[in-house]
Amino acid sequence: MPINQLSVLVDNKPGKMADVMSCVDKSKIKVFALSIADAGDCGLIRLIVDNPAGATRILETAGFSLAKSKGNTEVTAVLTTENETFSDVSKIIGENGINIEYAYTSTVPINGKLVLVMRLSDTEKAEKILAAKGVVILAPDDFKAR
Repeated sequence: MPINQLSVLVDNKPGKMADVMSCVDKSKIKVFALSIADAGDCGLIRLIVDNPAGATRILETAGFSLAKSKGNTEVTAVLTTENETFSDVSKIIGENGINIEYAYTSTVPINGKLVLVMRLSDTEKAEKILAAKGVVILAPDDFKAR
């Protein structure tokens, strides 16, 4: 099941990350994964949080723009283990003709393991293949406050 990530569009200037994270911190929303991408004058902060709807509301109220397209909001999150490493997961995906468009890891472990977050060219197909290989696919409830 795809995970909803927040994609916050910001000016690529000093302090913008702090502005976004201050809003999130003040609201007591827990961040599980974080990525920052540079696109010249713009930046994109991607977040996996325990309350996406609440975080969206808070950030939009504070004047931030959030990407709304499915390509900017749906990702797959898998739990890494000794038997399902980052390289194993990426090999399975690549061997099945699925592209990893971008990836990042969690800032907080789940069950003592890091989480690999990926935007995939075919999420549904990838999740079925990974699950059949025994890879743990995380659901939105796995990111609720712990």
